[in-house]
Amino acid sequence: MPPRAAVLGGNENKLLEVLSQNPEGCTDKLLQQKAKLEKSALVASINKLLKLGRLEIKSQGSILIYQLRDVKSNEATKGMGQEEKIVFKIIEEAGNKGIWVKEIRTRSNLQLTQLNKVLKSLEGKKSIRSVKPVNDSKKKIYMVYDLKPDSSLTGGAWYGENDFETEFVDILGRQTLTFLQRQRSHAEVQHADPASAQRHMMCDIKQVKHFISQLGISKVELEDAEVKQILESLVFDGLVSRIHTLGEGGKKQTFYGAIKHKPLTTGISRVPCGVCPIISQCIPGGLVSPQTCTYMKEWLNF
Repeated sequence: MPPRAAVLGGNENKLLEVLSQNPEGCTDKLLQQKAKLEKSALVASINKLLKLGRLEIKSQGSILIYQLRDVKSNEATKGMGQEEKIVFKIIEEAGNKGIWVKEIRTRSNLQLTQLNKVLKSLEGKKSIRSVKPVNDSKKKIYMVYDLKPDSSLTGGAWYGENDFETEFVDILGRQTLTFLQRQRSHAEVQHADPASAQRHMMCDIKQVKHFISQLGISKVELEDAEVKQILESLVFDGLVSRIHTLGEGGKKQTFYGAIKHKPLTTGISRVPCGVCPIISQCIPGGLVSPQTCTYMKEWLNF
């Protein structure tokens, strides 16, 4: 089989040269202007390059932008129809946060019935998949099949099948506190000087994360942000202290340590919201909401 370049004519090579000089892409009008081609020759050359997989189409509202396609992208869209390629590219650009149907429809300019057919076809080919966000289970978000959904969609380690794992979060909080208390006790035994003991009892997020992974109680590896949520909930509960220092290169570092005696707190400081690790996902009427919060009800009845 002859190499791909052998089947290209002068007009196609002109378009490839123009696009190589404009990696952000060109409209058909700009391509025609820069390549100095007649409209009919431009359309024929674009169609030929599209069939050969040398170009890809992006949409910006109602405007189509033509770009050179890289080899990796060629493999991903091999065997797809033109509409499938457009929709796949839109979904691919959304990354692991995904994109919902309304936005895909706006950017692709496809009718809803046709778009649904394209989405169903791409799902059947395992090119894309749909995910239901924890804060809106009726909404479908689409992303490339092999991507791991962002924690803003899944709720991260705190959710299992869209249900908040209350017991799991409580266990992690207690285990983390026990670990920090042991670190404090060990530091106080090893270092008579209070300042020295203070330095050696403090742990950063990576140390706590390693401890949790060693426990083997989490089915998934926790992200640094999730470990931080656990630690911050203990800080707000008055059980752990937090200090900031400047490390190498002036980079801020955060360390956590157990407080020896739990300080007296006022009623308002014990509001469950202040220690909730998923307060950012709590919205009225959502899966996590003030109306359905068991801890809030218990606090109000205290």
